[in-house]
Amino acid sequence: MGANKKRKRRRATLDDRHYLAIELLTTVPTPNLDDIARACGVDRRTLYRWRLRKDFDKAWRELGRQKAAARFRRAKRKVYEISRVEDIELILRATKLVG
Repeated sequence: MGANKKRKRRRATLDDRHYLAIELLTTVPTPNLDDIARACGVDRRTLYRWRLRKDFDKAWRELGRQKAAARFRRAKRKVYEISRVEDIELILRATKLVG
């Protein structure tokens, strides 16, 4: 190996603190970054650096997509559940909009 060759340093894989940060970043409403960093036991600047990592960003986006899809499915199911006439009448009677 030549003297001028630099070795690429392998970055450590994501650990539990990274996944905790990702989980907190994808909650709705999202806590502020200071609170997330404190929960993970790191400085806020470290959390900013983590967000620049490709593997962190990929895991963050994937979990965000999964959670958004789950919220959509729940909302769709709720709309479907109250789309029957009997359910709508029951809701209107309960809210005293219909006698």
